[in-house]
Amino acid sequence: MAAKKGWTPARIKMYIGYAVMFLCYIAVALFAPHHELTEEGAQYGAWTLIPPLAIFAFILLTKKILEGFFWSSLLVVFIKYRWDFMKGFVDDMFTQVTTWDNWWVIYLFLLAGTITLLFKYSGAGTYFARWIAKKIKNEKVAMFVTSFVLWPLCLDDYMSALVTGSVFSPLLDSYKVPREMTAYIIRSTAAPIATLLPIGAWAIYVGAVLDMWELDILEGTSGFSYYFANILPFLFLPITAILVSWLVILGVIPKFGKMKRAFTRVAEGGPVGPAKEPRYDDDGNLIEEEVETAPEPRKRVNLSHFLVPIVAIVFFGYIFEWDMAYGITWGMLVTFVYYCITGVFNTDDAHDVVCDGFAYMSEMCIMMGLGLILCNGLDSIGFVNFVVSNVEGFVAASTLPIIIFIVFSATEMLVTFNYTLYLIAMPIVVALAEASGANVPLTIAALVSSGVFGYLLAFSSDGGMLTCASCGNIDIYEQNTTQYPYMIIAWVLAAIAYLAAGFIL
Repeated sequence: MAAKKGWTPARIKMYIGYAVMFLCYIAVALFAPHHELTEEGAQYGAWTLIPPLAIFAFILLTKKILEGFFWSSLLVVFIKYRWDFMKGFVDDMFTQVTTWDNWWVIYLFLLAGTITLLFKYSGAGTYFARWIAKKIKNEKVAMFVTSFVLWPLCLDDYMSALVTGSVFSPLLDSYKVPREMTAYIIRSTAAPIATLLPIGAWAIYVGAVLDMWELDILEGTSGFSYYFANILPFLFLPITAILVSWLVILGVIPKFGKMKRAFTRVAEGGPVGPAKEPRYDDDGNLIEEEVETAPEPRKRVNLSHFLVPIVAIVFFGYIFEWDMAYGITWGMLVTFVYYCITGVFNTDDAHDVVCDGFAYMSEMCIMMGLGLILCNGLDSIGFVNFVVSNVEGFVAASTLPIIIFIVFSATEMLVTFNYTLYLIAMPIVVALAEASGANVPLTIAALVSSGVFGYLLAFSSDGGMLTCASCGNIDIYEQNTTQYPYMIIAWVLAAIAYLAAGFIL
């Protein structure tokens, strides 16, 4: 069945997004001042707000993140160089991606893709999850184990959600746990854990962003070390999200609303999953969706093939003082040797994992390159200085963390940018914290927490979509609205913590 083609809401939003971006270029060309760039940079005042506002508006309307980065980075280059913008764009791109610090960040992304595909191609993550599942005896234990299995799988929150959802959904079905609850447990655990552990993808990324901006707060330490020594204790939303999910499992927080109705539906003999609404593309055609499943373990895979990569990465990370580029490189080398010796991989398989892993992260690396042009371009035209000079007088040190948390939680709930948010907002948040005298690690943690909130609650969350797919392709609207009360409880608790900490610290 197909719906009628035409001016669908999605297509209208897409055209509006392009129109907004086009108007930004026209406005800059006709009205924006043009200064000669110096080593100190040029000050463009309110015009510096145009590129970051344009990227938010464009992505919000079109959901095209990579294109948003391209057009916005080109826009900031246009402000700097005017009609020589294409040469400036190429020059800036070359400058940014060839510096040691920025290449380090990109290399870290490539390694993350390799780790993800290592577990996917070998099926070691699936083996581990099934091994745990065999030891489960009752409903509450099953739900707790589903949550805890995500901890060692947090190298990639998407992969952990896929494996856990595919493996544990049938198990929880047998205990009459509705799929909405299964998805809630996974979703409330995957990304939060990835921000709290050294091997977590989100933790590695935020540390990389801190390094990329070469912030004064680092004082000679790596962004990764600063993150775990100073920021991690204040990640209140990831912590409360996990704790609330455990309290729901235990029954301390009762099941109510749509979650209660879901349990009633299953107990009365109804389906484990909610009814799914049909989805259509921009042309109105029905989208046929396939359910993603966990990769099957290869022959000879056992528990050691899951543990060795994790232990090796953590070990070498410690040896190299948590410089994860070196730690992951050595850890992966040891893992490949072990996989080949034990017959799980041959040299061709190892080659495929590396090449496909790099390709897997190619879009993220391109986005990072464009993000570097955008961020450094904004810095050179005085964006941070303008924002700080106009805002610092209105923001008290004690209330800045809670304001950051509320504002960016609101924007992330509308459309989650996750990693993109950190890339754009990090220098602004740090500058505001330093100018107002607020606790800098606490304020950064508030920003990180707001990004996690978007992952947990936004309809546009790719992590949420993957979780729903792995749990039997359940409807994301139903899953979101079922978990809303519990995510809001976690958010309120985190907000109270940021408010109190702002006055205490």
